Amino acid sequence: MEPFRSGDWIRIKYGEYEGRVAKIAILKKSGEYGVILYENEFAGGKDDLPKDAIVMLEETSMQKLDPYVLDQKQLRALVRAEITYDDFAEQVFPQFNLKAERRYTMMATDIKKALVNINKQKDPLPLFKEWFWIILNVFYEDLNISIKYDENLFSDFPKDEKEIFSTVFGMTEKLYWRLEERFGRKEDVEQFLVRFDEEPLWDKPDNNRVMLEESAYFMICNDIIERIDSYLYCKGKPQGAWIYSPSQMRHVVSSYEQDEDLRKATPEERALFKDFVKKLYRLGDVTAIRILAWSYYKGNACYRQNWNKSEKLLLELFEKTGDPAAANGLGYIYFYGRTNQGVSEPERAFQYFSYAALDGIDESIYMVADMLIHGTGIRKNIDMGVEMLVTGYRETTDDICHGIFESRFAEYAFRMGEASEEGLLYGLGNRDAFRFYLETRYALQKRRPYKYFGDDVLLARVNMKIETMQAELGIDPNRTELKADYPIFINQMYESRLPVKVTIYKKRGTNDQYLKLSRLSFRELLGRLGGMQEDHFGEDGGIRKILVTYPELSYTTTSAEIEFLLEEEEILKVPENGRPFFTDEFRKNEVTGAIEFYAHGDLVAALDAKWYVIKIRKGKNI
Repeated sequence: MEPFRSGDWIRIKYGEYEGRVAKIAILKKSGEYGVILYENEFAGGKDDLPKDAIVMLEETSMQKLDPYVLDQKQLRALVRAEITYDDFAEQVFPQFNLKAERRYTMMATDIKKALVNINKQKDPLPLFKEWFWIILNVFYEDLNISIKYDENLFSDFPKDEKEIFSTVFGMTEKLYWRLEERFGRKEDVEQFLVRFDEEPLWDKPDNNRVMLEESAYFMICNDIIERIDSYLYCKGKPQGAWIYSPSQMRHVVSSYEQDEDLRKATPEERALFKDFVKKLYRLGDVTAIRILAWSYYKGNACYRQNWNKSEKLLLELFEKTGDPAAANGLGYIYFYGRTNQGVSEPERAFQYFSYAALDGIDESIYMVADMLIHGTGIRKNIDMGVEMLVTGYRETTDDICHGIFESRFAEYAFRMGEASEEGLLYGLGNRDAFRFYLETRYALQKRRPYKYFGDDVLLARVNMKIETMQAELGIDPNRTELKADYPIFINQMYESRLPVKVTIYKKRGTNDQYLKLSRLSFRELLGRLGGMQEDHFGEDGGIRKILVTYPELSYTTTSAEIEFLLEEEEILKVPENGRPFFTDEFRKNEVTGAIEFYAHGDLVAALDAKWYVIKIRKGKNI
């Protein structure tokens, strides 16, 4: 009798699970077999174990169920989707108990033929999933697939059969698994080997999952087929005679994302880049339209700045895709009259800024707010404009507190300062404006590594504002100490609803008493709760800092810690060991004036001080 092997289907002859169908999963040295029990539909009895449970059996208790054997011709036809599982399913027991008569070497051309045949059917998606499932799970070894996908082999221009097979099989496998996940989020699409730059369906209101799946499926199918056809045509020809598929050209041009990349390229590489962009544009490819639009907008190593060409291409891009970045770019072109001899076209600018603002583009949001406040290109609506500014300021404050310094917080803070100066924000005036300008300067200096266009101009403007207002408000720019009768920013320390570490201590060698409040990072919190300290929180442990601004000291920073020197203090209660303690709430006792700290509702510390003194080192501020 032929020995049992892993993957064989069996029927249990006797014992507790008599009549049950199972599949051999493991073989132990003791001679026992670990088998996976399947649905009890074959046995006709009561299910006494869950599906997929593993039980151990002796060889004598098993009867092998002979597989349905595909000959070489049938296997090749199945691989090419000329026949499907349904064509012989009635002869297979149990389901997918299949075996190949002998091995067949699967080629990239087989994948192409399979996709072509599948796509001829009325409902190709289920057929594709079934076809590739059988290849992966039933005939993988029988198809001599020595390597599914090797990133080291991946190339836009494969040189041999092994490389082209690795590429197209990898793309096919990615397609299969992404379709299985059914696109829970748009971001899933970015993980394909080939990005869906066309995105023809995402923004349509009548989308459904099947439409999205079909859109993704056909895009990848076409890409795979184009790559194989290109490879077969170019095979054996000199490189000068090669033709390239649109996806190959798209990959090449997309690799030059920055002007710096183009400047580093050789003249031959730049010539190839321009040639591919030209060919893709003629095909109506969105990638090419986007590249040309922004190349003419900014100018780069291959294209001179040309506002008229950029306007035309951005309009084409926006009409084709609804790209909010394109709308934002058009807004700036019209606002500054780039294509109108320097004469602003505010109505058109407002129209396109509005499109982009609706999609959450910060630049467009604050430009729309500006235009509403001043009635530029639209009927004046100060309340709406101010509301947009305040909302954007709050949201980008959260960004900067999380260390996202490339955000547009600086622009919102600057406009908040201007609105305060103009008396547009209820209850806020010049001192508040000065605070916003300090925050603007801090954000711009933190953002310096990102080299945003216009940052130097904005920094010069805000520095001038700061100097003027320091003189008007009588603020000493060299001051480094501030006294307050209440611990400033203590409220913000408790906003995150995570425990706050409190330390009341004396500095060594002095009688000076200090109060220090520190926010816990998520890493510290997990450690305190006995959880694993994960590294994925980043260098700062996943901490959200607070934005700290002292206008009197001309100082702004983000910090997870604030410290006060206490003057004329009285320590009413502290933990006995004097070490740092954790709190989740604080209150000011309105009767005694003391600051009280609580943990789980219990008072753990209290102190009263006439002055809470802040001392800063300006050298640490950027």
